[in-house]
Amino acid sequence: MHILIVDDHPMVLQSMMLILEQAGHQVDSAADERQAREKLQQRYDLLLLDYNLQTNKGTELLDQEIVRPDRTVLISGLTDPDIILHTLENPAVHAFISKQLDPEELPLAIAQLEQLSTPPPWIWCSQGKSFVGAGEAYPKNSVLTPKEREVFMLLRQGMLDKQIADHLHRSIHTIRVQIRAIKRKRGGQRRLPEA
Repeated sequence: MHILIVDDHPMVLQSMMLILEQAGHQVDSAADERQAREKLQQRYDLLLLDYNLQTNKGTELLDQEIVRPDRTVLISGLTDPDIILHTLENPAVHAFISKQLDPEELPLAIAQLEQLSTPPPWIWCSQGKSFVGAGEAYPKNSVLTPKEREVFMLLRQGMLDKQIADHLHRSIHTIRVQIRAIKRKRGGQRRLPEA
């Protein structure tokens, strides 16, 4: 398989390249969006794209005029289910692999990618050593609704209940109900650190 890895962390990039080359893949790399655009003048079977590049979100690359790879997989250290699911809303993204996976799992994950049917998105599950559908990885009752997500993002910015109600033009009662739902789904946490 011809793979392009885009990651701005040199050690991560070199490690993934070495592992995938040893598994028999032809691997190219790019350390930033500019290099990636140059490389994506040719066709790749797979794009492994870091979600958080130094200058922007990796998914912004997918909105540009590039030669689309057969499959695009986001790689990231993200652990927040809502942010992961949000990243998978881009129709060009087929799957998500956490950078926290055991390095030996990477060739296995890549081999399984070839077998996955559409529609995506898929999420790598280290416990089962396989891809699972996003809905199976993060059941609906544990994921924020779009309106709860709006409130959650404002909470992360440090806004108070009344400020959120005013900002979103909702009643304070509605906002408090949504905050309780967020706390229940988040295990009682009101604010989380920025991802």
